[in-house]
Amino acid sequence: MRDEKVLQQAKFDQKLPSYWMLSTLLGLTFTIVGIPLVPFFLIFGWAFFQKRYEVLECTLTERTLHVKRGVIFRSEKNVPLDKIQDISMTEGPLLRKLGLASLHIETAGQSAQSTADASLTGIVDSPAFRDAILEQRDRVVASGSRSDPAPAAPSPSGGDEQVQLLREMRDSLKRIEEQLGRDA
Repeated sequence: MRDEKVLQQAKFDQKLPSYWMLSTLLGLTFTIVGIPLVPFFLIFGWAFFQKRYEVLECTLTERTLHVKRGVIFRSEKNVPLDKIQDISMTEGPLLRKLGLASLHIETAGQSAQSTADASLTGIVDSPAFRDAILEQRDRVVASGSRSDPAPAAPSPSGGDEQVQLLREMRDSLKRIEEQLGRDA
């Protein structure tokens, strides 16, 4: 992560490994192929989900939301705040029973898939963390601060050539419009 001021570090509820365990166990018991895997899962699943919980991080900085996760396949994602379009919060029956919620962050330029750019399940006080992200996003957008570097200004030496080229293009377009007007 770049050298940015950390505004807020998300805290994940200790019930999150229990949620992962229960949801996976439910999935295994509802499939014929998964039923034989239940004993193996009961032996090794808790340790896996506990480790997954330990490496899970989410940090709100001045310009990005930094998400780090994964035990076997590790991933780090920086979501620029000025690209965030919406943060939805969902609570399924199992999440609600455990007092948890899931935040789904959708960004501009996100792929056409129906999945969120980042999903965060089990954050303590999810509504407050969502509000903190949205407030910081609004500050970033209002200040005009962009997450990517500003484009370089055109060099003064090439300015006259560019203006001349634009004029030639304009004149060519006018001639084309006149030809189309006569042919119609």
